[in-house]
Amino acid sequence: MTAMRSYDVTSLGEVVYQTRQHSEAQVSVVIPLYNYAGTVLEALDSVVRQDLQALSVIVIDDASTDNGGEQARSFLEQHATRFTEARVVRHHHNQGLSMARNSGIAWSSEPYLFMLDADNRVRPPALSRLLAALRCSGAAFAYSQLRWFGDEEGIGMADIWEPARLAIDNCIDAMALIRRDALLIVGGYPVLADSHGWEDYDLWCRFAELGLQGVFLPELLCDYRVHGASMLRTRTNIHYEALMAEMRLRHPGLFRGRVLEATR
Repeated sequence: MTAMRSYDVTSLGEVVYQTRQHSEAQVSVVIPLYNYAGTVLEALDSVVRQDLQALSVIVIDDASTDNGGEQARSFLEQHATRFTEARVVRHHHNQGLSMARNSGIAWSSEPYLFMLDADNRVRPPALSRLLAALRCSGAAFAYSQLRWFGDEEGIGMADIWEPARLAIDNCIDAMALIRRDALLIVGGYPVLADSHGWEDYDLWCRFAELGLQGVFLPELLCDYRVHGASMLRTRTNIHYEALMAEMRLRHPGLFRGRVLEATR
């Protein structure tokens, strides 16, 4: 699989806001945004409150029909000195979550990327803890336990990295700090045939197939918002069987043992 070509991806949109400081960051937070005007400021504020001093952020407005992109731009203007680089890119047309994340990869340059959906939050000191874990372990990505909030309160189901578990289900959320070089090796996030979610699930499967490792921090570092309008509830859960069938087709080596068990 060839590496993602950033010059193709950047043609999907244009920069509508950008500010730069003289210092450089190791981490950039990528926030895909589509019609989440009601929550994107919470997501951005959670990034501002991180203890990692040198930090970049990029918002990919995936052709929202609400004013979320304008809100994000205004927020970043007000907090311009907080970030070494802040950028808002607006897609010319809606491309979906995978390509929004890929745009974030293409429009940034930092060696570590944290994926934060616009309806979620990252808790201090998440980014510094995840970065330390990556540097110590040499893994391709680092992730933590989740705290659910919103319509439900509780603790997530994340666990230690074990590729064999991917054939059963995905317990790793998209909120993870990922090495840029690992993302480029696998070609970025896929656009699945059944585009109802699981782009992150597919990414972890491709990492596993290439022998790339993840490292788990058993700490509550990320807040996952549970609400009726989320993609998980409105699309992913409804299309579970179709999505699982596509995963088996895309990753037969990982899922072969699971399929054999089911047919016995």
